[in-house]
Amino acid sequence: MTGAGESRTIDWAALSHALLPRRLRTRAITVSVRTDADVYHRGDPVAVEIDLRNRLPVPIRLRTDSPNVWTWTVDGEPVDARDVPDRPGSIHFDRGERKRFHRRWSQRVRVRDREWKPVEPGTYTIAARLSRGDAAARGLADRTAIEIVER
Repeated sequence: MTGAGESRTIDWAALSHALLPRRLRTRAITVSVRTDADVYHRGDPVAVEIDLRNRLPVPIRLRTDSPNVWTWTVDGEPVDARDVPDRPGSIHFDRGERKRFHRRWSQRVRVRDREWKPVEPGTYTIAARLSRGDAAARGLADRTAIEIVER
């Protein structure tokens, strides 16, 4: 029982997690990736925007395979490879919340741990996804293509 002056609070995120089926929770979240241009000169940085959004008017929490809850790649290779603990994580969205992240790709790819080389002119795919094995199948991933040309 609550005494005078005390109020009951409801953990809406926990309640929606308990009541909404997993399929509905994953369908509520959208992932999009875009760049500020479609064509870049060789050597120019590529501005990347990753947008994660909860389309529902209720809080959503999704489990992830890693504490690094989302990743981005260029032609399938991780760009921000960081050492993170090998354990699951989760990402929480308030009602209708949008999480927007800005990154820059220097048009370089990793050759070794501490060695990077510039890419050649051509078409490259930039992708982002939540850190889940089923991200693509559940619509929790997106990709866009850019072209790099000589000056």
